[in-house]
Amino acid sequence: MKFSKNILLIFFISFSISFANAEKDSLKEKAVDIEIIKILKEAEVYPNPAEDFIYLKINEGSITSEISIEVMSIIGNKMSITHEKINPGLYKINLKNIPSGHYYVMLTVDTDKSLKKFIKK
Repeated sequence: MKFSKNILLIFFISFSISFANAEKDSLKEKAVDIEIIKILKEAEVYPNPAEDFIYLKINEGSITSEISIEVMSIIGNKMSITHEKINPGLYKINLKNIPSGHYYVMLTVDTDKSLKKFIKK
């Protein structure tokens, strides 16, 4: 009986430690997700309206994942564009090959997304 109580106690302690570690990891992931959402929300696209180029300014200091940048039409069609990283957190997006109209820049980090609206003259 004493042996089974000890086994049960050891099992309970190891389960508690595992659960606590899993909870810490989950909280860290949630904090990172909240940070990414904040960074994506605060991203800026300028000038607006734009002619040949727009600039995307994003505080990517704490982002360890790759940032995906896409330009989409107002109805959701992906546009063929090129972009280059000028400085940390600053991207230049070439709009020369797309017609005038309303567009969105879609930023994606992991599974988090953000849309920034702009107009091309």
